[in-house]
Amino acid sequence: MKRILKWLALALGLVLLGWYVSRADLEAIGGALRELGWLAPLVLLPYFCVYIADCIGWRMAFPEKPGVSFLTLLRIRWAGESFNNVIPSAYVGGEALKVFLLRGHGVPGGVGAASAVVSKTAQTVAQVLLITLASIVFWQIGGNYPGLRPGMMAVFVCGVLVVLGLFWIQKRGLLSVLSSIARAAGLQLKAVESRREKIQAVDQTISGFYRRHPRRFLASTGFYLCGWLLDTTEILLVSHLLEMPITWWQALCVEAFTGVAKALGMWIPGSLGVQESGIVMLGRLAGLPDALSFTYALLRRAREIVFALVGWALLYGHEQVFSMKPPSPQSTHDVGRQ
Repeated sequence: MKRILKWLALALGLVLLGWYVSRADLEAIGGALRELGWLAPLVLLPYFCVYIADCIGWRMAFPEKPGVSFLTLLRIRWAGESFNNVIPSAYVGGEALKVFLLRGHGVPGGVGAASAVVSKTAQTVAQVLLITLASIVFWQIGGNYPGLRPGMMAVFVCGVLVVLGLFWIQKRGLLSVLSSIARAAGLQLKAVESRREKIQAVDQTISGFYRRHPRRFLASTGFYLCGWLLDTTEILLVSHLLEMPITWWQALCVEAFTGVAKALGMWIPGSLGVQESGIVMLGRLAGLPDALSFTYALLRRAREIVFALVGWALLYGHEQVFSMKPPSPQSTHDVGRQ
């Protein structure tokens, strides 16, 4: 059944990609790309800045100093995000990979797992703030499209509920929530029970972080919000390079809800088709020329491929390093303790 659902999700993505291609003016897109010429690599710059801001946000979410350099954290995060962008795992697989890679650098698994949960919470809070701002702007520039305002409100409410749900789960503890779900479903989660002490330790580390370091959580949220805002400069830059300039407010609306579209397509590899069709529809709602929306969707996909290739190369490099040297005694002790 699970395999069938995966194939259905992929089929849906391909259908949406087909819609994108069938509606695209390939000649106009080709002309726009030729117009970029040697300036095309500049499109990669805004997202690299996003990676820097997000990595600072992640660093602020550690319950204790990670004991690794910022450059190492950047490489690990890059590899994890590349995993998330290629493998459909609801953005969980990449977080687990980050924890695993951190353990190879002597960071205890409990510390890495706590940082992953706290940073993902901060990133989600920042995204909801961005969506809130974009919803207000969309109501002003979106015209009288039927269902636009109710749709924006529904997305905002869902985002708030997700944030509240994340905090509720962390307050109760992951172990308690999983056990309650298992009891309600009449299941016995042996994997959870066998790791009870480890999960409880992570829960305590997370709750302790919020009590002892509220300012660091706010700082982490702030850096993630900066990352989301920097993300809007990508389409803004593309529009000016293609001589189809748009306002920052239009760029904000498209970027904020492109993130929502990607979340809806998180079970499809790379959100294939969902992202492209979403950008085109959002561009129309925000008043962007179709030529810009279609071209930007293609450039964004190309940028993601480049960053994913770099991330997988970094992951391969980590594996090579780990295979060449045994873990230090301190690292071995930490891994065993976790």
